[in-house]
Amino acid sequence: MSEFNTIAIDLAKSVFQLCVISDQGKSIKSLRLNRTRFQDFMANREKSRIVMEACYSSHYWGRYLEKAGHEVLLIPAQHVTPFVRGNKNDKNDALAIYEASLRPNIRFVPVKTEHQQDIQCLHRMRERLVANRTALCNQLRGLLADYGHIFPVGINAIIKGVREIIRDSSLSGTLLSELESSIVEYDYQTKRIDNINKSLKNHSDKNPQSQRLMEIPGIGAHIATAITSTVGKAEVFRNARDFAAWTGL
Repeated sequence: MSEFNTIAIDLAKSVFQLCVISDQGKSIKSLRLNRTRFQDFMANREKSRIVMEACYSSHYWGRYLEKAGHEVLLIPAQHVTPFVRGNKNDKNDALAIYEASLRPNIRFVPVKTEHQQDIQCLHRMRERLVANRTALCNQLRGLLADYGHIFPVGINAIIKGVREIIRDSSLSGTLLSELESSIVEYDYQTKRIDNINKSLKNHSDKNPQSQRLMEIPGIGAHIATAITSTVGKAEVFRNARDFAAWTGL
């Protein structure tokens, strides 16, 4: 074991702030390293306890540091803020991360696997596509209402109505051209959403945890994969009540 066992790291895009903490809890070294020097520094260290804020790129670096033999602890950002002392800068942020890691009731965030992040990316892309498709349909509904075209509630109703308008050519050529482009856009978004749904279903079929979750009435592939990719290890919760509180129920 080296002369210290904890390194607090404030992550950034290009430059990383490191605070080396001794076994007695004193800051004995402060470093600012670019990505290359940071990787070299950590690769040559003996096993250390690494504490970082759970933020942008933290899971990538968490996996990298674990492979290098270090123990990695990620702290939720909201638990770090109260410990920032003095002016906000990278060094003080790193020290705040260390201070937060000492709290007895702190709950660390497990480092996510690449597979977990893959599934989360699918969910986020799907969410954006659904939002964009809904916005498109709402815009079409509003625009066509000014031409006297009123449609029932629901995406299917508005798209069916737009297709009929295009087929009947009941509006000007200028607007019809844009409506045709909107239908192409809608079809493209729907196809991508369907593909993501199929991918999530395939992942859920291969994941035992997802399969167990889907035994609960009302939980399908979408919710099951969202839970397994976000939570990872259920052991981080002391009981079911803690999990329910974490989800906001």
